[in-house]
Amino acid sequence: MGFLDKGTGINYNVGTQAEEGARCVPLEGKKFMLDKSLPLIGVMMEKRDTKNYPRYALPAGYRFSFYQDGYEEDWARIQFALGQTASYEDALALFWREFGPIREQLYRRSLFVIDPAGRVAAIASLWPGEDYGETRQRLHWVAVDPAHQGRGIAKALLTRAMELYGELGYYGFIYLVSQTWSYKALGIYREFGFVPYMGPCPAGWDSNGYEERTRRAWAMIEEKLADYRRRQGA
Repeated sequence: MGFLDKGTGINYNVGTQAEEGARCVPLEGKKFMLDKSLPLIGVMMEKRDTKNYPRYALPAGYRFSFYQDGYEEDWARIQFALGQTASYEDALALFWREFGPIREQLYRRSLFVIDPAGRVAAIASLWPGEDYGETRQRLHWVAVDPAHQGRGIAKALLTRAMELYGELGYYGFIYLVSQTWSYKALGIYREFGFVPYMGPCPAGWDSNGYEERTRRAWAMIEEKLADYRRRQGA
C-alpha cells in the first residue's frame, strides 16, 4: 500500500509494514537496504556543532555541480529508480512541489554529483524546512543512483553539503528528516555529528502518541545499528 504525503500530494510506495499515523518521509535508497520489516516511523536528527564534520572526497572522475535547467529530469530519474514514487512523472511532479515555490534558490542550494560520463549520479539539497515551527536549514532529499552506490559518494556529498551550509552564511544548527527503514543511513548521518531529535512533536507531524512513537523508533534503530556493526565486525 502507499501513503499520501500531504505536503506533496504524491503517493509513496512504502510497503505494508508502515506505521499508521507516521509522517511520510523521503527514503535514502536501496544501497542502505531499507528494512521494511520495521514499522515506518518518521524521525528527525539535528546538528548544532556545524563546523565539525568528516571530510570525504568524491571518487576520481566525479565532480560536483549546482542545479542547472533540466537537472530536474535526472532528479526524478534517480528518485523513481530508488522506488520513491510510483512513476517517473510522479517524481518530476514531486520535484516541482518540493522546490518550485522558491525555484531561484535551486541554483545555489541543490547539489548534483556528475559522473565521468557527464551523467548525474547523486543529489542533495540544503533547503529551508518548517518542522520546528520556524524556518531552519535542513539536508533534503539525499540520494545516490543505484548504479553509483558503494563508492563513497554519499559521504562526499554530505561533506559538500556541510561546506555549502557554511558558505551560505549559516552556522549553529542544521537538521534532517528520515525514518526507521533507513537506519544504515542514520548511522552515516551520526558519523557527521547528527543526533536524534527527541523534543516536542514537530510542526505538521501527527502529535497523537508522538513521544512514545519516537522513543520506540530510536530503540529499534539503535538495536538494528548495533546488530549491523556486529555483523560487519566493527
